[in-house]
Amino acid sequence: MLQDFPDWLISVRNPVELFTLQPSYIVSQVYCIIGAFLCLGHALHRGGRWPYLWFGSVLSGVLIEGSMYFSPYGDTIWLSPTVADLFGQKIPIFIFFVYPFFYYQAFWAVSKLRLKCRWSEHIAVGMLVVLFDLPFDMISIKFLHWTLHETEPMLGERVYSVPCTLLLFFAVTTFTFSYLFHNMRKWLDPATHNRWASGPFRTELVVTIGSASLSLTFGSVLFLAFNYPLHTVLGIPIKVIVIGVFLCVLTIFWKFDRKSNRSSPSGQSFVDHILNGYIVGHFLLYLGLAIVLNPQNAVSSGRHQPIGNCSNTSYANTDLCLDTYNRRYYDFHCVVKPPNEGAYWYTICGTAYE
Repeated sequence: MLQDFPDWLISVRNPVELFTLQPSYIVSQVYCIIGAFLCLGHALHRGGRWPYLWFGSVLSGVLIEGSMYFSPYGDTIWLSPTVADLFGQKIPIFIFFVYPFFYYQAFWAVSKLRLKCRWSEHIAVGMLVVLFDLPFDMISIKFLHWTLHETEPMLGERVYSVPCTLLLFFAVTTFTFSYLFHNMRKWLDPATHNRWASGPFRTELVVTIGSASLSLTFGSVLFLAFNYPLHTVLGIPIKVIVIGVFLCVLTIFWKFDRKSNRSSPSGQSFVDHILNGYIVGHFLLYLGLAIVLNPQNAVSSGRHQPIGNCSNTSYANTDLCLDTYNRRYYDFHCVVKPPNEGAYWYTICGTAYE
């Protein structure tokens, strides 16, 4: 263990130094944080239930990230250092801004579609969050913003570095969040017919906390309902399952989108146009990072998967074996020598595009 291991509660680092090592990481963080506050400003401008949605998405992110980083089954993801990290670099503060940015943009876009079927609306929210998340994850993993458990079978099948299981998990979690956010309010306050009109504060607070809390549980159950019988029992590749699920729900969405209530373009305020432009900039940003920057120059020094003893079979499913790990995602070309056995705080180097 290094003597300069960060404090347990919170650690603060120099942003200039971090930008030198991983410029794409700093740019991505800043863009997500600004996007989250822009969504908050839009929510306050719109009023009604929109501020509750923003708060609920933050709470959902806290619960999802907390369940990942404090799982009793061990770590599966290790994030590179940021300007401010919590709990010994387990949770960077910026990650809590990603969820309101993605969730709010998805809900806002779907609300303008005027879909007749509420089920297709919840499906559309889940698929849009995945769409927003995909370039974010592709660049983040390739440029070492974080690394994933290299010996975890559930994370082995990937699409441009992104595990298929994560895409399916976020799709079903946001689907259940959307379902609960709208239906719990209808169950508790059936008198309010406008879905975006704010009800009593106590009701909205219960709905917001309840939808954020229960969506993680029900989303996980729904994820296992797809994955366990098809992958674990029948042995179908996870990639095939994810593609099949996405094609099915996209077909459902397409069917009801053809019969939507859109007869004429809805009015858009200046604030609405800013929000729309910002999400377009989200895709252009990660496209630009992929073109301008070289992932081979990325350097991440911090907490990573512990290094195991390759000759000891007990390490096979937990620690990283330097003899057999997948060098597509990172290597050690920028350091004098690879880390020693037992190390979990070390430096890794990015690799070129395939």
